[in-house]
Amino acid sequence: MKYVITMMSGKKYKIEAETANKLVGKQGLVFINEINCAINLNSVEVVEPEDVAQKTNKEMMKEGRLHDGTKVIKKFGKWVDAYNPDVNFDLSYYPELAKDEIMSEEEYKTKQDQKLLKS
Repeated sequence: MKYVITMMSGKKYKIEAETANKLVGKQGLVFINEINCAINLNSVEVVEPEDVAQKTNKEMMKEGRLHDGTKVIKKFGKWVDAYNPDVNFDLSYYPELAKDEIMSEEEYKTKQDQKLLKS
């Protein structure tokens, strides 16, 4: 199982569970071979399983993309078109809105890159 170290700066590092367990109880600057860098454990915000980190990131997202590439932002807890918030989306065409499963910019870019590789 992978874990994600999230620093106060927002930077993230993926590590194995064994490495995460070795960090428990340590303080200060620690070199982690797996990511080939030293991190200051005083600047760590959270160390959590990767699946939990992804879920948390999704909940905190304020902007993203729909399956067809439409850019959306979260406004007062509701996803709206980034360029025209008065647009009403058809939930049968955009089921990801009803499920609150919007793609992050990173996910969308990865999806687009995969499409380019296939063609």
